[in-house]
Amino acid sequence: MIKKEVKRIALGSIVAVISTTVIFSGASLGVKALEVSKNQVVKTNYNIFDNGSTNGKVPLDYERQDYEVKLIGKNQPSENDMKIEEAAELASQNLWRTFRVNLSGQTIEMNYEPASKVQPRATWGATVKINENLSYDFMLDAITGESYWIEKRAYHQADISEGLNKELLQNHEEYQQIVKELVEKYQLLPTKIKAIDYISQGYDRNEINNKNANITFQVTSEDDKKIQLMISTYNKELLSIGYDGWLEEAERLEQRLEKNLNNDAIPFNITDELVKEVEETNTPIIINE
Repeated sequence: MIKKEVKRIALGSIVAVISTTVIFSGASLGVKALEVSKNQVVKTNYNIFDNGSTNGKVPLDYERQDYEVKLIGKNQPSENDMKIEEAAELASQNLWRTFRVNLSGQTIEMNYEPASKVQPRATWGATVKINENLSYDFMLDAITGESYWIEKRAYHQADISEGLNKELLQNHEEYQQIVKELVEKYQLLPTKIKAIDYISQGYDRNEINNKNANITFQVTSEDDKKIQLMISTYNKELLSIGYDGWLEEAERLEQRLEKNLNNDAIPFNITDELVKEVEETNTPIIINE
């Protein structure tokens, strides 16, 4: 395993994604950081208006949705954090804004993660499981409501290659154009686009062996704000957005890990047994200082 793969596994604990994803060109595994305990269900169907989130106010075409909220995990928010109902409503609004998902009749599973050495700001994570082949995730700052990460996990019963598409390494202009149009359509950056850079390719597979393949780009604005967009190479739909705040935290952690790795301060060996344990227990890999 190369050093970048070690760093990306640690970053997986920040993203708190649903299942193991294989990424080519530098990245490796993302690991779920949720620990299920006794559930708490809260019924809600209200809107939250201007709250300082990255995406601003409630979408003009958004209607109140009747969903349930289920608290999972052992952690509880502090009095300074956003209430679970508020965080869930922001998830509902942003999933509608980005993916046009109506959550009426659905359950939003909410997980609170307090600030830590790896993750300096407390976060709320929301997951909505539509069926075995479709789910959604949203992560936000637990105090400010700032959007960190939004993702659609869609799997298809199709012949999708699990290998690196070498042609896309050199010829990915079609996907760059898709990314450009999405950034402009949803006004994801505060100023005009300065650069769209290829990051990686990958594939994802669920428990019933359905798959999806993807390509990721980083977009930089004229004022140096950054976001990352992941696009399906199977059907060219948007799969995820990593917002500027999340990228800043990821880069900070990456720099710290790079320093430690260069100093041989982290003896870390990724084995098949370790990967199997992560997949079976849904436990994030945390590299301590």
